[in-house]
Amino acid sequence: MPPPFTISIRTILIAGFGGVTAVGIVVALVIGLGTAFHNTQELLTEKVDETVARIVGEIDHRLQPAEAQARWISAQTRKNKLPFRSFDEDKLTFFFNAALAPTPQVAGVAFIGRDGVMHQWLRNGGKIKPQDWSKRKIITQWIKSGETDPPANWGPPIWLDSLQTAVIVRETPLFDTTGYLGYILLAVPIADLSARIAQISQNSFVLVGKTDVLAHPMMINWHPELQPEMERNESIYSGRAALMPLTKLGDPVLEQIWQAEYQDLAMLRKLNKSRAVASDIDGRQYVFLFRSVEGYGPKPWTVGTYIDTKRTGTVVRRIFEAAWIGTGIFVIAIFASLFMARAITRPIHALAKASESVREEKLDEIGEMPTSHIKELGDAISSFDGMIEGLAERKLIRSTLGRYIPKQVAELILKGDGGLAPKEAEATVLFCDVAGFTALTEELGPVRIVDVLNAYFSRMTAIIEAHDGVITQFQGDAILAIFNVPIEADDHAEQACLAALKMRDAVQQETFAGQSLQSRIGINTGPVVAGAVGAEGRLTYTVHGDAVNRAARLEALNKNIGTTILISESTKTRLTGIFPRKIGASAVRGQKNNVTLYTLDDGDQVSGI
Repeated sequence: MPPPFTISIRTILIAGFGGVTAVGIVVALVIGLGTAFHNTQELLTEKVDETVARIVGEIDHRLQPAEAQARWISAQTRKNKLPFRSFDEDKLTFFFNAALAPTPQVAGVAFIGRDGVMHQWLRNGGKIKPQDWSKRKIITQWIKSGETDPPANWGPPIWLDSLQTAVIVRETPLFDTTGYLGYILLAVPIADLSARIAQISQNSFVLVGKTDVLAHPMMINWHPELQPEMERNESIYSGRAALMPLTKLGDPVLEQIWQAEYQDLAMLRKLNKSRAVASDIDGRQYVFLFRSVEGYGPKPWTVGTYIDTKRTGTVVRRIFEAAWIGTGIFVIAIFASLFMARAITRPIHALAKASESVREEKLDEIGEMPTSHIKELGDAISSFDGMIEGLAERKLIRSTLGRYIPKQVAELILKGDGGLAPKEAEATVLFCDVAGFTALTEELGPVRIVDVLNAYFSRMTAIIEAHDGVITQFQGDAILAIFNVPIEADDHAEQACLAALKMRDAVQQETFAGQSLQSRIGINTGPVVAGAVGAEGRLTYTVHGDAVNRAARLEALNKNIGTTILISESTKTRLTGIFPRKIGASAVRGQKNNVTLYTLDDGDQVSGI
């Protein structure tokens, strides 16, 4: 119920100009200055952590893919899938050319066997003549050390003349089912790391240990021509170290990093992941912000940047000067303006709190809004109440629609003012059916079978939607799901197969309302048309096309072939991390030509599930 009378905020400002002006200034200063200090502190802390994290991210982006690929090569070798022992050079060359394609971070791969002979493969099909290192004692000792299956590790940064670049090498011992084979080495270029981190901060750095610099803006055009050769009796590598001594870098500020001491800096008290130390250099204070990174070599890496505290000190000084001015004005105006401050701020705070609840979609937590005698605030509260009612109604419509049609389709309908135009696109179609459903229905009865189906559909729906699939129909005991429509995904075939594997595992390992089930799945990729179909007053969202029919046919073929999951060749060709097993060609009802079939049943090779 609105108040019996309202007062214009203009009248209040004119009548109490002095007091309201004082209150406005004080409120702005006190709240604003406190918030400014807090926000400045948080923003500076966030920026520092983000800057260091971006430098660490540059390093991880280069080296972690090589670690993952080395682990994969080791795993494949332990399964006898790579001919290192027989050393089929043609097959290994083909394998490494293919393996290097998805990892541009890796410049080359080398294998050194127990005989001390090193074979090297470079990106783009290049290959270096084998080299015999069996005469170097340190090499033979290092090769022999791999017999104990030590953990994979990174070697020191070096300059390789064969690649004409600075690299760091991932060393991984290889074993097959017979025993130890040797080491696989993956070389990752790091020559342009200085240029990359310079784009993040002109004072950024990467140190190896405490005495050597791996990356720094001053090393962008650096070439280790004057670096001495690494001692052959000290390292398995030959070449120059790709490191610059800290004392020769030419950065007098960075040279003081290990002499700097911790100081309590107000603007950096909230640092979480990085460490801050300060040092006075030529009458100016510098703060070093860094963190230690382990696992990329025998010595820890120190990654970070440094700043001149004069910049942050000016900000703090200005904030405190403004605070003293605000305090003086506040003392003058406080007694005359308490009532008006409360009258203005109470509804504003209520609106702010309610707005936060709206942002978090917690409409049920919004209580009754306070009234105000100030006309403009009263109008704002009234409008806000109307908005909440509209949002609540829209939320109810969206949640209700989502129970009967896919959630994503409901969102599209609401955004399109109730309409949904047909859409033609390539999609992967998944068709799933419960094996022996007719007999199971007779055994359990109609009431019990509904409970089983509801539990089964709920579990399968969660898996499909977790992989961005959309269920368009529940047909009796069958599920029709599509990927890439309406949610677009470049890897829709991959996601459909991953969902099918998890659905298969769930059916095999779980019960549904106390009942064990068996299911069959068919997957096909091709063009479909998705949209609303039906009578003028009653529509349903579905997909049409030969791709849908073929998926259903593949699902049915499982029964004849004795498989659980069948996929078509059009789906198989789009897979990158899943390797299905080929069954052969078979006639499919409704298709003129035989269809090549693949399965993801036992014997499949899957990565990334």
